[in-house]
Amino acid sequence: MKPTVASTIAFIQQAHAGQADKQGLPYWLHLHAVMERLGAASDNERMAALLHDVLEDTPTTAVDLLNMGYPEEVAVAVQLVTRPRNPKPPYIEWIRSIAASGNATAIRIKIADCEHNSDPDRLASIPIEAERTSLAKRYSKALSILRPPAPGKEGENE
Repeated sequence: MKPTVASTIAFIQQAHAGQADKQGLPYWLHLHAVMERLGAASDNERMAALLHDVLEDTPTTAVDLLNMGYPEEVAVAVQLVTRPRNPKPPYIEWIRSIAASGNATAIRIKIADCEHNSDPDRLASIPIEAERTSLAKRYSKALSILRPPAPGKEGENE
């Protein structure tokens, strides 16, 4: 059976069972929030957003996603937003690779992920101020790379 957004939500709830975000909430809620931040999006984009951490945080592979019936477009976007493990590139280098991919779905998902991760309410739940500040800067830098410059502002996002 072809995966749907609803079946993908059920899958991520199972795949990320027992995992919690920095606020102590079930991890899948972050994935759902990232999907919601996409706004108007195709089902493939929504499914890719829901799956954006499944390759990094579970035993699931891209081949598994294809075998489950996810379209190649979804698997490719999920792979692009999955930070490689060996060797693990520096965060900003990896963000630049997503931006350079030209894959609009992957870029939109990573923007939504960074926006959700840098939400002031989420950051406030981190007890160590230095970590909050570091993460805020990290996501701000990532967003400056991922978002295209406004017309007439080329070069300002460097």
